[in-house]
Amino acid sequence: MGKPLDDEYRVGQLVVSKRGKDAGHKYVIVGFRGEKRLALADAGKFNVDRPKSKNPKHVMPTTHVMKETAACVEAGKNINRGELCRFLESVERGIETERQGSDGE
Repeated sequence: MGKPLDDEYRVGQLVVSKRGKDAGHKYVIVGFRGEKRLALADAGKFNVDRPKSKNPKHVMPTTHVMKETAACVEAGKNINRGELCRFLESVERGIETERQGSDGE
């Protein structure tokens, strides 16, 4: 039996899809579905109320974590969709800034 999902993934963590029609798409983990699926939200088509279920083998974890999301889930509160959207946008801007910085060297 493999290791538990919460050993490698955590609520609030940004992941990037590696497989499927959504390859390259960014999601935030909003929970776990059993032992073999992640519940993902993107503040668009998949929100916290209706998350996408995805095999963890098909996503790449990142070091970006939205602590507010984890706190809301642990407290049983609704996650603010606007905050989730801003987090995803800020991460995207940060990644773009890193790319531009490395191109100028």
